[in-house]
Amino acid sequence: MSWIFRDAYFAVRTWRRRPALAAIAITTIAIGIGAATSVFSVVDGVLLRPLAFSQPDRLIAIWQTFPEWKKSDILASQWDRITLSLPEFHDLCAHQTSFTDVGIWSGGRSLLTLGDKTEPVRTTRVSASLLATLGVSPLLGRTFLPEEDTPTGPRAALMSYETWQSRFGGDQRIVGRVVTLDDAPFTVVGVLPPGLKLGRTAAIGPPGTPLDVAFWVPVGRDSLNYYERTNRSYQAIGRLKPGVTLARASAEVAQLLRPPPGETREKGTRLVEWQIDQTRTARAPLYILFAAAGLLLLIACVNVATLLLGEAATREQEMAARLALGAARSRIVWQLLIESVLLAVVGSAIGALLSWWGTRVLVAMAPPRIPGLADVHVDVRVLGASLAAALATGMLFGLAPALTLSGAPLGALLRGGGGQSARGRGALQRVLIAVELALSVILLVGAGLLARTMQRITDVDPGFRAANLIVDEPAFSRAASSDTLVTRPFHAEVVARLTALPGVTAVTAASAPPFSNNFTSSSFQIEGEPEPPAGSNLANNERRHSAQQRVTLPGYFATLGIPVRVGRDFTADDRAGAPYVCIVSNALARRDFPNESPIGRRVKYQSQWRTIVGVVSDVHLQRLSSEFDATIYTPLAQRGGSWVLSLFVRTAGDAGAVMPAVRKTVAGVAPPATTQTVETMESMVRRSFSEERYRALLISLFGAFAAVLAAVGMYGVTTRAVARRTRELAIRSALGATGASIARTVLGATLAGGAIGVAVGLLVASAATRQLTPYLFGVSPTDPATYAGIVALLAVVSIGASWRPARRAARADVAVVLRGE
Repeated sequence: MSWIFRDAYFAVRTWRRRPALAAIAITTIAIGIGAATSVFSVVDGVLLRPLAFSQPDRLIAIWQTFPEWKKSDILASQWDRITLSLPEFHDLCAHQTSFTDVGIWSGGRSLLTLGDKTEPVRTTRVSASLLATLGVSPLLGRTFLPEEDTPTGPRAALMSYETWQSRFGGDQRIVGRVVTLDDAPFTVVGVLPPGLKLGRTAAIGPPGTPLDVAFWVPVGRDSLNYYERTNRSYQAIGRLKPGVTLARASAEVAQLLRPPPGETREKGTRLVEWQIDQTRTARAPLYILFAAAGLLLLIACVNVATLLLGEAATREQEMAARLALGAARSRIVWQLLIESVLLAVVGSAIGALLSWWGTRVLVAMAPPRIPGLADVHVDVRVLGASLAAALATGMLFGLAPALTLSGAPLGALLRGGGGQSARGRGALQRVLIAVELALSVILLVGAGLLARTMQRITDVDPGFRAANLIVDEPAFSRAASSDTLVTRPFHAEVVARLTALPGVTAVTAASAPPFSNNFTSSSFQIEGEPEPPAGSNLANNERRHSAQQRVTLPGYFATLGIPVRVGRDFTADDRAGAPYVCIVSNALARRDFPNESPIGRRVKYQSQWRTIVGVVSDVHLQRLSSEFDATIYTPLAQRGGSWVLSLFVRTAGDAGAVMPAVRKTVAGVAPPATTQTVETMESMVRRSFSEERYRALLISLFGAFAAVLAAVGMYGVTTRAVARRTRELAIRSALGATGASIARTVLGATLAGGAIGVAVGLLVASAATRQLTPYLFGVSPTDPATYAGIVALLAVVSIGASWRPARRAARADVAVVLRGE
């Protein structure tokens, strides 16, 4: 093995004599490895790293499906993610044989009172079986007993590790202590393990990981209306028994959760491995980013191989001398491969440092909807993959120059110039640069399509004036939010106070602000249509309609700048006791009243017949890239129950300057322990396309690196081509060739191979970029403008990189060149 260290030492000496080439090669490798490792860290943390539970692959998400919803323009996105009701959960537990345990949970919010201090905390309502399902035991104490998981059982709570540390100082006597949640005493029966999370990805993370949920309470304590079969509020998870397949469990659950007799609704179930289910929306986009990073790494390898092939010309005499002294050709190959691998290892070491920083940047920039980001980091597994990639890339880009140098005839090498070997290397360099350009085209076309998508999205009118608009979303405690004696006076008082603030021009309130990710819909019936039978199937009863629903105060449309197209806005006369009214969006009017005006027509909505008094322009509610949703608006004064509406504050100038006063004013009116989310509508709109911006930015960055590497490669190829053809070009000049014709000759030889690479890249890109179709908006995968722009960009890059060597060849002194030869 000592020869390896000798060759490594010799490689270091070799690259010290060629510092510029070594620096370019190492930098190129560092960029490729750093980008690939950073993206792989995210992919690994979100998609590949197994959850920190016992046998996490046995944890199965249990969903119900309503296929009829696929026909609804409002409910289609939720058709296969229907949660369970408590009766359905109890039926499943009583009769299933496929799982060792089944658990459910649902999020909530409560008021925690400690002494004279009250503050809101997040709580999760869980079944007593959930910890057993996850395979987790409390750090202290015990889990819930069956009798505690009932409406009338003892009040018990499990405390999160983080709450135990932050609010109770890690007191070992915490078990048995009574805490007050929503003015009711709960006995702490246990402390959960550190980092235990429920949500889109669940795991047991390192201590100190910030968590939202402070307490778990038994789901059985929910009020009796939660025991209705149609109140599907609980996510379900099961742990497969040993030897039970997912297919068998799916068949059994489908049978147990089938519709009861008399219900005509088509219903099914969907069971899938929990981690796969939690990451399903992020899976394809992250793999696309990973493929782009891998493409950049491959471009870097080809680029370094091209540079090393060019450098091989300067080492012909060295290799000839070694062969003449008796060195075996295999020994020469190994020496050159070790030099390449050494470059790759050094570049990868720098790339690993870059990836540590790059991973943090990727996580910081990532949209919050990507699950598992808190667990993303560069660990031993990722560094091991990086090292493997380094060794593979070193072998990959070092193999071609090693074989070409060691394979040349000894006589040719001793004569100098390499003869046929040099010409062969030149041809291989042109092939490699063509490959590099083809790969760059694929990456650049993808970046161009995503960039044009971003441009199209940002050009979309949301349907209202987002500038100078503040959105304040108060969050009351569970008790306060259900008390009309609290919520109704709050709205009246806070609107009056906010209107009086300097710089405020209008104030209103409504449920579910646009771009807040709040989704609420309801069905309704148009007067004159037959009453749909109970449990009817939407697919067989097309006269049953559904729409997004919003509850508003008067002035909502004027404050947001939503035009009233026909009819009128709500007024103070639309109060309790007055005729029930509603306003519909233009999308609903087009869909449900295609050949008539909806004004004056009545719809049965929320068990009340309401007269349509206005039609307003359409508004994007969730994403600028989505279609307009049919929406029905109703005035708060004519709605029963308790509502906590979001506040909309229109300002005369910069909204950010007024936000502190808005927050302070709302806090002064709201009930104790109310939390607020205050931000500008412009930031909410921008956040709605954060995923598109994230993809476009990263792939565009990779594309820019690819273009730079292509330019470096073209420059190197042209420079070496000029060096090989110096005598030929001098003779041409001596025979009367002009400098311009010499330059054209050099450029033409280099650009011809590049043109072939670009053409091949365009063909491959036209097929590969079809995978981007779900992520494009207003642009087709074969968008001519994008392809033309990329071709023009690479033409400029290629000509710019080749022009200087060609110009140098055209200006060479013929006499000096010929004397030198």
